[in-house]
Amino acid sequence: GERPGSPRTQARGAINDATPLVLANSSDKLVRIPGDARGHGVVVHPSPKLNVAVGWQAPVGGVAKVTAKVQHAHTACGNGVEWAVEVRRGTTRERMAAGVAQGPKAATPDPFDKVTISAGDLVSVVVGPRGDHSCDLTAVDLTITVGDKTWDLSKDVTPNITAGNPHSGVWHFYTEPTGGGELAEVVPRNSLLGRWRSATGAERAKLAGEIEKWLSGTPDKSSPDAALHRKLIALNGPLFGRIPAGKATDARWGIDPAKFVGNDLRLKAETVAEVKVPADLVVGAEFVSIGTVEKDGAVQLRVLPTKPADAGSLLPGTPIVVNDGPTRQRLAAGINAFRDLFPPAVCYSKIVPIDEVVTLTLHHREDHHLSRLMLTDAERQHLDRLWDELRYVSQDAFAQVDAFKQLLEYASQDGDPKLFEPLRQPTMDGAEALKKRLVDTEPNHLAAVLDFAGRAFRRPLTKAEQDELTGLYRKLRQQELPHDEAIRLTLARVLVSPAFLYKLEKPGPDATAVAVSDHELATRLSYFLWSSAPDAELTHVAAAGQLRDPVVLAAQTKRMLADPKVRRLAVEFGCQWLHVRGFDGLNEKSERHFPEFATLRGAMYEESVLFFTDLFQNDRPVNTLLDSDATYLNETLAKFYGIPGVSGSEWRRVEGVKKHGRGGILGLSTTLATQAGASRTSPILRGNWVSEVLLGEKLPRPPKGVPQLPDDEAAIDKLTVRQLVEKHSSDPKCAVCHQRIDAYGYSLEGYDPIGRKRDKDLAGRPIDTQAKAMDGSEFAGLDGLRSYLLTKRKAAFERQFLKKLLGYALGREVQLSDEPLLDDMQAVAANGGTMSAVVAKIVTSRQFRDIRGSRYSEDH
Repeated sequence: GERPGSPRTQARGAINDATPLVLANSSDKLVRIPGDARGHGVVVHPSPKLNVAVGWQAPVGGVAKVTAKVQHAHTACGNGVEWAVEVRRGTTRERMAAGVAQGPKAATPDPFDKVTISAGDLVSVVVGPRGDHSCDLTAVDLTITVGDKTWDLSKDVTPNITAGNPHSGVWHFYTEPTGGGELAEVVPRNSLLGRWRSATGAERAKLAGEIEKWLSGTPDKSSPDAALHRKLIALNGPLFGRIPAGKATDARWGIDPAKFVGNDLRLKAETVAEVKVPADLVVGAEFVSIGTVEKDGAVQLRVLPTKPADAGSLLPGTPIVVNDGPTRQRLAAGINAFRDLFPPAVCYSKIVPIDEVVTLTLHHREDHHLSRLMLTDAERQHLDRLWDELRYVSQDAFAQVDAFKQLLEYASQDGDPKLFEPLRQPTMDGAEALKKRLVDTEPNHLAAVLDFAGRAFRRPLTKAEQDELTGLYRKLRQQELPHDEAIRLTLARVLVSPAFLYKLEKPGPDATAVAVSDHELATRLSYFLWSSAPDAELTHVAAAGQLRDPVVLAAQTKRMLADPKVRRLAVEFGCQWLHVRGFDGLNEKSERHFPEFATLRGAMYEESVLFFTDLFQNDRPVNTLLDSDATYLNETLAKFYGIPGVSGSEWRRVEGVKKHGRGGILGLSTTLATQAGASRTSPILRGNWVSEVLLGEKLPRPPKGVPQLPDDEAAIDKLTVRQLVEKHSSDPKCAVCHQRIDAYGYSLEGYDPIGRKRDKDLAGRPIDTQAKAMDGSEFAGLDGLRSYLLTKRKAAFERQFLKKLLGYALGREVQLSDEPLLDDMQAVAANGGTMSAVVAKIVTSRQFRDIRGSRYSEDH
């Protein structure tokens, strides 16, 4: 997780909402969780019933050196934790050390040398609770060396713990019951068996003889081997666990022999027979019983681990055992009566009428039993209303009249039409009732159009507008147009109205600026953040005259930024600013060189949209635009980027992407691919994009007659694209601009024309990303360019972004009079301000809340 104002930490898994399983601090600073997580360190937290463990699974065999350290990390409270260092092999484990870690002093057992390890063995540090587990945060270090290879938990895990579990194929994070430390398979390191495992040659043979004598005898109770001896000879232990159950006999177990007749156990119905078996003997076994009914009757047989509270009730889903007789017939009749409650349409996916040409009923309702037996009064009313709306909209009563007439015609040909006469009057009455209802509800439709017009105009209708729309409808009806057509034309009038097509605002009578109305302010805010009309809540606040209250305005802004509809701001502002809007439709890449691009461009575009959505919705700092170490990925894009640990088509936020050459707007494949050719990169385009789009620098147009560079970098002889650009830039007429932009483009040459990271170009030539900017600064690659922009050009970048955001919010070009507002916005951004703070500066400004007077002029 990440805490505001603190170094970034990464977490994997959780025991419950209050107790994380394992946390890794990827920063170099101390983080208080509560409890202290040191920089580049790993901490774990057990729960009341679960130990938590960090394990290293050996990828190779050999003789290992194991070093461990355990330290209570929440010394302000609690009484410490229990810990153990173990080597687990199959179903057994060797405990090398154990103890209690409490207070600031770390538990550091002496390094374990000459530990014999086989591939697949698991070396674990297990931490368990003591009393109040809420204060049991514990720092863990574990280092294993086999030969010349060393695995270090903190170094391996803290940079990107979220890459997966297991991490790097060897580090595992898991839990076990708090009683797990007392399982039968624990082997103390100093026991006979533990020493035998680590021994070799003659010493190993000698210890084997001692173990044989020890198993057949009774060891001293104070010996470290006593508990191990007890567990090895247990019924479920490794020596006796596989003995068949029939070999063990004891009067305490089984069923009372008096209940048997011969070899059969005979019981009456509604009887519970208890079978007692030793748990150690039958663990992992399967219990099988066979039951038959001797006379007429019915039973249900169940095998349960505990005695049931009620043995006489019928259990759904459990077979009923019955002989063929009166009981079977009675049960079958009851089951058939139950089935009758459900219509055939519930039981079968499709029912085809016998006559598919003419069907009398368009919508046949058969949910009477469902409604009567299962629904509440409110649910029945809701279901009835839905049926009523369906019949109203479909006008099935009119269709039923037509179907009835067709049935009479068919019947008159080879049958007796009198059979259908009882249906005539109900059918005609239904059509007449619908006809009357349609007429009675016509005013409701006109009222709905007026209500829609208010939402379309984004303000209440004036009396004149209401009269105009009502008069238009009545005029159309007087011209004998049907109601439906008259309503459609009235609705069309709303959709072509200037009040719908334009965001009209009423200025003051003179040159003085005045505040916009609440409804106008709601429209400005909604189209800024959502690119759409205000929703019901924003409209309600505006109608109440409360939106111009700064507190209310700030609350609404915060609500809207957190809403999923802020995705539209990401598309309409963020992607347009970067010149990548509509990237998913880009088809200008060479299919011969990049056949995969067509299937990737949608995912590339979605990453950009989600990046900006996250920026606004989760209130990230402004410098996240460049300095983010996270992005949004699915499996397809992650594979393209070479980022492991992402599977499935769903999108998720992935941390630690800088080390893979990603992060921020510079690492988006959309920006890298847009500013490149069809089959070659373009340092000029990419450099110009950084200069103009990100830094706001205006460059002159290139002179006429500038020669074009080759289109295909794979077909260029000898020279790389960079070398061609350098040769071109040596022309004094071109050097003026190129010395300002080329360095930016050169630093991004580590990415091919579709934004894939690379070391060589399409012709196999090495890539050179070293660059020197116009101000003399030197840097290399994307990381170097990012660092340069975040230090030497930070103010220019922030100013450009904020200027573009302000212009988008105001719907006009930023002017000289806006400079003080930009200064305020930049002061917020420069101090680590988040996007909501910058947006708040905009929406509370006079530029956003006021409108110039009708007599205003630039010379005023």
